[in-house]
Amino acid sequence: MAETGTRTVERALTLLAAVAQGGGTLSQLARAANLSPTTASRLLATLAGQDLVRRDEHGRYHAGTRLRQLAAASLRTDPLHELAGSHLATLAAETGETANLAVAADGHQVVYLRQVASPRLVQTAAWAGRTIPRRGTALGAALRGHVSEHGYIARSGAVEPDVTSMAAPVYGADGEIVAALSVLAPNYRMTPGRVEACGRAVAREAAGLSESLGYAGPVSAVSSVRSGAAA
Repeated sequence: MAETGTRTVERALTLLAAVAQGGGTLSQLARAANLSPTTASRLLATLAGQDLVRRDEHGRYHAGTRLRQLAAASLRTDPLHELAGSHLATLAAETGETANLAVAADGHQVVYLRQVASPRLVQTAAWAGRTIPRRGTALGAALRGHVSEHGYIARSGAVEPDVTSMAAPVYGADGEIVAALSVLAPNYRMTPGRVEACGRAVAREAAGLSESLGYAGPVSAVSSVRSGAAA
C-alpha cells in the first residue's frame, strides 16, 4: 500500500510540474506526464481541489493560486533570487537584451528562476520557470564552469533557433557553482563585437553576484567559448 501511495504522489508531482511549465489540456498534460487520460483527470481533480491547479473555460489547466503562493514564498526566502535582481536589471539595461538567472534542476536540466526582459520591441520569450537541457547549452556549460578566459561562454541555436545565449557561472561562499547568469538575444543583433560585449557584461555581473553571496576566490575558466554549438 505504501508503494502505491508513493507512486501516486510521484505521478501527481510529475503532472504538477507539467502544469507549471505552461499548462495545457487534459490530453496534453497526460502525454507530457506519461499518464493515461483517466489517471491524469483523477489527479488533476485532486490538485484542483487543493487549489494547486485551475481549469479555465477552454478546458486548459493552469497553476492555481496555492501553487503560485508556494512558489512566491520559497523565492522570498532565497537570497540568490533576491540578490540577483539588481544584477539582472543592470545586464538588461546595459546590453538591451533579456537577462536571466538559472540553476541546475537536476543532472540533465536547467531551470530559469528569474528574468528581466529586454527593453527592445523584439525580444526573446518569457522563460522564468521553464527548463532547458544542460547538455549543449551555454547555461549548462556555465553551470559546469566551462567558460572562456574572459569568464563566459556563448552559444547560438542551442536554446532556440536564431537565438544566441551568453552565460557565466555564479559561485557561492563555499566556492561551488550555485547558479548562472545569461543574456539571450536574437542572432541578427549579435555581431562578434556584440557577443563579446554582452559576454563580458554577463561575466562581470555574475562575479558581482558571487561576491554578494560571499564568494571571495578566483573565477577559473576551463574551456574556450564555442559559438554555434548544437543543442
